[in-house]
Amino acid sequence: MNPRLIKSQQTKKNKPNIKTLISKKITITGAVQGVGFRPFVYKIARQFNLVGEVYNDSAGVVVIVQCTQIQLDQFLSLLKSDVPMLAKIANINIENDYQSNQFYDDFSIGQSSKGEISAIVLPDASICKDCIADITDKNNRRYGYAFTNCTNCGPRFSIIKEIPYDRNSTSMSVFSMCEQCKKEYQNPVNRRFHAQPNACADCGPQLQLTDMHGNDIVVDNIIKETVSLLKQGKIVAIKGIGGFHLACLASIEFAVVALRERKHRKHKPFALMAKNLSMVKQYCFVSDQEECLLTDKASPIVLLNKANDRLPDQIAPKQKNLGFMLPYSPLHYLLLQELGEPLVLTSGNQSHNPQIIDNQHALNELESIADYFLMHNRDIVNRVDDSVVQYVAGDLRVIRRARGYGPTSLSLPKGFSSHSGLLAVGAELKNTFCLLTESQAIVSQHIGDLKTLESYQDFQNNIDLYQQLYSAKIKQLACDLHPEYLSSKYADNYAQTNNIKLEAIQHHHAHIAACLFEHGGAIDSDKVLGVVWDGIGLGGDNSLWGGEFLLADYVGFKRLAQFEYVPLLGGDKAATQPWRMAYAYFKHYNLELGDFFTNKPTQDLEALLGSNIPLNLTSSVGRLFDAVAYVLGICPKHISYEAQAAIELESLAKSCCYDNNAKLEGYEFELKTTSSHCQIDIKQIWLGILLDLKNQVECSIIAYKFHLCLARLLFEITQQLKQDYLFETVVLSGGVFNNKLLLALTCELFNKIDGITLLTPSQLPFGDGGISLGQAAICRAREKKYGE
Repeated sequence: MNPRLIKSQQTKKNKPNIKTLISKKITITGAVQGVGFRPFVYKIARQFNLVGEVYNDSAGVVVIVQCTQIQLDQFLSLLKSDVPMLAKIANINIENDYQSNQFYDDFSIGQSSKGEISAIVLPDASICKDCIADITDKNNRRYGYAFTNCTNCGPRFSIIKEIPYDRNSTSMSVFSMCEQCKKEYQNPVNRRFHAQPNACADCGPQLQLTDMHGNDIVVDNIIKETVSLLKQGKIVAIKGIGGFHLACLASIEFAVVALRERKHRKHKPFALMAKNLSMVKQYCFVSDQEECLLTDKASPIVLLNKANDRLPDQIAPKQKNLGFMLPYSPLHYLLLQELGEPLVLTSGNQSHNPQIIDNQHALNELESIADYFLMHNRDIVNRVDDSVVQYVAGDLRVIRRARGYGPTSLSLPKGFSSHSGLLAVGAELKNTFCLLTESQAIVSQHIGDLKTLESYQDFQNNIDLYQQLYSAKIKQLACDLHPEYLSSKYADNYAQTNNIKLEAIQHHHAHIAACLFEHGGAIDSDKVLGVVWDGIGLGGDNSLWGGEFLLADYVGFKRLAQFEYVPLLGGDKAATQPWRMAYAYFKHYNLELGDFFTNKPTQDLEALLGSNIPLNLTSSVGRLFDAVAYVLGICPKHISYEAQAAIELESLAKSCCYDNNAKLEGYEFELKTTSSHCQIDIKQIWLGILLDLKNQVECSIIAYKFHLCLARLLFEITQQLKQDYLFETVVLSGGVFNNKLLLALTCELFNKIDGITLLTPSQLPFGDGGISLGQAAICRAREKKYGE
């Protein structure tokens, strides 16, 4: 018998005659390593008196069984229906002709050795019910222990350094397990069998509470002392699973205001953490679907509609939503059990910088923000922000794909296999990258905006890590068409240094391809109409696109319609000062300026418009939202975070009296046909808005009518284009569709007709977080069509 095998104590009574046994080799692929899958198989095998073994290999989990056909059927039935909490089976392959030269007399677990398995790295998972029971049971040896975990929960990606995923390859390697923990770790029937972060208060990580200067606060119970400080209105930097957070009690307004002032975060909403669902429901409306999102193993921040104004406005200024999450680590759970109200829990960083993961770095960088620091001595290897999601139009919508979701892999649709080593580096904002292997597309966790040095370094380090984790040698690169994106520059330098091929992919085409890929569209799928509305992306004519109707497949696209170009006055400033875009629209459509631009430096813009200097032109719907928001009195000077004007415009629209909405018709538009494609003239929209303002119509009604008219514009143009072009599927993508109201109105219109299938992203963001997957898909499709 192989000495690697852990033998069961299975009874030998009533075993079938050896002549009646059949031998099968079963290979199970998917998220089946590091999730307790081998012990799961072991238990089922014992239940049905099977003999054989289970072990990990490069494909996944392999099971060798010798049993009767009845036993095999029972085994497979349970195998498919009752998998471990974090496991996900992609495929079960049975070798019916398998012949074994060995006859087993029991069932055993094979211990995988280094180099035998390919890396399958799972996201960090929120604390499970069993571990919650452990830390709240005074008779349990892990009572109150803030680093309790098991095979079904706990840190994974955030602590891994290299493959294989065992304790020595994680930041837990410095903690030697005590005898009790070691027994759990080695026992196949224990839920902590091979739980790599397994520990207890005697052998594992420990908490540390310090003041702002790093001086230890010596107390008997650090959790209770931290709670006491929070109740006093103190701001505490808390080290979580994927990085530091800044926390204060949500009900103490002066603490919330102080946090904003110290962090220089004027308006961007803060996330909240509540003790349980009941607490969330004290402040927000929660549907059944949203409840499922809140309690999911990913434990994301879920955007919910406010039910009242019991919490200070400063938590989410001018918003109708609040972002809530539930405790996802033992540390958070223990803290929240001592509190009768939510915590503000926002990223621990200086504004515009990535979340801090190192203790000393936190003390250095957050000293001017936090009054106290709640830290621990388990290193965070990989930064992972909190994921942000919402439920809209019958589905999950991921806004930021990070902790709990990333990294995860997508199965390759038909035609995409037999290729490896393709790296797509994504966009510059909300960056992710994608690694295409022979069997899966791995999209990284949210990296963020690459314009800060730390984020760019994080981007590079993660690319190196993923290559190692997935044993991938980069043979080809894909990047955004915009040559000035830092991700594009990285790819260009990498390609030149290593003499490999680089393909630049148009931004909006990548948005469409990512959604098609997510929905399993085959590599030779029929063309679809892709409607992509976002901020800006470089177009094929060197203008800045952002309001596009593209007839596309994976290989290419044709532009069928666009919003009319207007000048992007001031370049990047136009994205932070909405009045500039409003002025551009007023000048383009010869609208009366009135008092809208009093005290604005319009003479500079007039000089620019009257000069021979080439201007950047844009068709961006994102910038249109900014302009309309400004005219309705939102963000009169500048925005303090991305999409602030559009978000506040949506919030204003939601405050409209919905009882009267049935009578609202929105505003008109005109579709002009040119020699190559159609252009959407929105002068009538502007005239309608200005007329309503003149007639003193409530701004909330105007905002709602604007959303309604855009949804109808999209729907009506789609119907017009369908008369001239062959497509049965419409893909919506781009960051503008993070707008919950716009997406809901649009989906409602499409639901009323037959003949069109509407596809929208769900697993991946509408915004640039999905770009990398689309780049990879397009690059591979072109390569396959035009030759290797």
